[in-house]
Amino acid sequence: MTIKIINEIENPRWKEIPCKCNHDSVETEYPIAECIHCKSEAQQKMVPTEEYDLSFGDEEGNITNVHVNKIKLQYNEKYENVIGWSHVG
Repeated sequence: MTIKIINEIENPRWKEIPCKCNHDSVETEYPIAECIHCKSEAQQKMVPTEEYDLSFGDEEGNITNVHVNKIKLQYNEKYENVIGWSHVG
């Protein structure tokens, strides 16, 4: 199922920043060349879109399974690009 994002910004600032890449060469494109637009777009594409299961263990060997169906995004204040997310619920 589709994951629920509780605080997604519909029109973040980075989308209005034009791409600075020169697409004639891989050396002049993101990630080799700095481009705020392309970097932000790549970060946005890393946000999960489908629910997933997460398993983790503690020092004593106990395993905990969590079903992730809702996340909260963390944004860079200046460009409003995604810098992380956390499980909610």
